[in-house]
Amino acid sequence: MTPHIDKLAREGVRFTDGYATAAVCGPSRSGIITGTYQQRFGMQANPDGNRYTVPAMHKVMPEALSAAGYKTGMFGKWNMPQGKGAEELFTEANGVMDWVGDFWPNADGRFNGYLTDKLTRHAVDFIEKYKDVPFFIYLAYNAPHNPWQAKLSDRNETIAQLWNEPKAIYAAMVKAVDDGVGRVLDRLYKDRIDSRTLVAFVSDNGPDSGHRPQPGWKAEWPNPVVMGDEGALSGGKNQLAEGGIRVPFIMRWPGTIPRGEVYTEPVMSFDFYTTFLAAAGADIPSGTDLSGANLLPFVRGEATSRRPHDLLFWKSKRHFAVRWGDWKLSTVYARGSEGGVALYNLRDDIGERHDQSTMRPDIKRNLLDEYRTWCARMPVSASGISNC
Repeated sequence: MTPHIDKLAREGVRFTDGYATAAVCGPSRSGIITGTYQQRFGMQANPDGNRYTVPAMHKVMPEALSAAGYKTGMFGKWNMPQGKGAEELFTEANGVMDWVGDFWPNADGRFNGYLTDKLTRHAVDFIEKYKDVPFFIYLAYNAPHNPWQAKLSDRNETIAQLWNEPKAIYAAMVKAVDDGVGRVLDRLYKDRIDSRTLVAFVSDNGPDSGHRPQPGWKAEWPNPVVMGDEGALSGGKNQLAEGGIRVPFIMRWPGTIPRGEVYTEPVMSFDFYTTFLAAAGADIPSGTDLSGANLLPFVRGEATSRRPHDLLFWKSKRHFAVRWGDWKLSTVYARGSEGGVALYNLRDDIGERHDQSTMRPDIKRNLLDEYRTWCARMPVSASGISNC
């Protein structure tokens, strides 16, 4: 179903413990672009993106790369009021974009095309335009995301592979993303710039595990929101369980980073900012405080420390999590257990089913103290929800 993404992983480094900075799209994408914990700017929930902005002194990724001489383009989902720092921009208003413009002609009778394909086209055109100079592209597909709408040609293909109707739509949306990734990689190859282009692939959160009904959804069909599969992980989107924050995480740079490498230490999506600056030979802008690490020395076996991060933190509306080595402390997602926390050893219990709090109260206490110290430095979010 995803031959191009699979090929990208085979030709680069696959991070088994790669994380998004949040379990929902807006804060997560903010973490990628700002290169730090988005809570520092008051953002921890999707509505916050409409109420706050990144301070001018903190340069987001495209701003930093533009200052280093890169042409910058942002195409797709951003969840913020403005495309800060991008020279070319094709994004959404308030996190919403139309999937199926090809079904609705405009005033002169033209069909606009399927959203995923439009985003790919913008990226491919940008590559062709700037292939002879340094460039940066933020290509952020909305798919797969509800409402579930796919191109008829892709849907027919997935139906033919014996997917049921709802899953066929979801699979067709994933196929469109994979086709887009393939077109981008093919353009890099044809322009003979793939060996000098660092490509990263990541998701903003895990599969949606909500239970919101949708009009017209047949009772015998699977839940319209629960379309993805978190496998052995627990939880999903909106939850700080592994299924909500551990995501596909790949980097490829032929001739510069190893081919077919599997990296198992915890990393976070805000690491891309620091890594891209290092790849570009650019300095961190003055006034910009990054939380991310440069991953290049770690994947090339040149790092002087064991892992990129000693601690990683997450905070949503009412829940939190901390990762330290193999250990994870997180809020318990169970009715009647609000405020409770559990300790898991992810090396032996990736599904987070066995609370080790009574066995290792010292680790639980230390991680809770670390979280409270980190959290105390964060402002109240723009939505008015306290971080601590």
